[in-house]
Amino acid sequence: MEIKKRIYLIGFDLSGGLGLHRYFVDNGYSCTFGDEDGFSSRALNNYQNNLPLVTGFESCQFFTQIQHEDKNGDFIYTHERLLDSLIEEQPNALFIFNYLPVEKWLEQRASCYGYLPKTTKALGLSEAQVLEHWRDYYLAYYEKVISRLEGTENYFAYNHSNENESVLELTRFLASHGITLNLATYKPISEIRGSTDQRFHVQNIREAALYFRYHRFDIDTAINLLQEAEKHQPCRYYFKDELKKWKLEKKTWKSE
Repeated sequence: MEIKKRIYLIGFDLSGGLGLHRYFVDNGYSCTFGDEDGFSSRALNNYQNNLPLVTGFESCQFFTQIQHEDKNGDFIYTHERLLDSLIEEQPNALFIFNYLPVEKWLEQRASCYGYLPKTTKALGLSEAQVLEHWRDYYLAYYEKVISRLEGTENYFAYNHSNENESVLELTRFLASHGITLNLATYKPISEIRGSTDQRFHVQNIREAALYFRYHRFDIDTAINLLQEAEKHQPCRYYFKDELKKWKLEKKTWKSE
């Protein structure tokens, strides 16, 4: 398929990125997601080596959820770190800012993926302090995006809290730039969870492992679940790293 324009999803995690990724894929477009194919970490490496950010991904059109976890389990939001470079390097690209209102986003973050317990431990802060830390981060990045892109013809703000309306408006926006999507192919995230695409279910197993490790403090169940996820998707290096870490923790495990 001819690449008319590249499209970058530059918003927040837990704000509709997975659903939009599947929407693009189901319409036949080449699309990255997170670091499944290595783009997020590759883009950082390209930047550090003074190469075009899309080097190695020249045939890709949609870039969604440009983030990954490093070997320490830290979340790296490449699109945020490299936002200015993306805008300067890709002046003809389209930028979709997917977001939730700040309170809804904080609620999502506090309840998903083990974010809150991992961050409290990593930063040595209370849960209330972490939420304020996240709020400050959200507001600063939101302001940065708005100040750089609001009012430009290649920018679209996607409010995931109004999902149906936002998908319709996004589809119209992309059509105005010559990119056609069949609205009927869009599936809400709850329907994607029933997908026949194995990797989504493997990721769900990992999410369950994180829940049992950081919310229920059940190290045995967490290890068993993560072993199952790693068995079905052995290429994910952080599955192996987490397993190694958790097995070491188990030797001196005490109920938290």
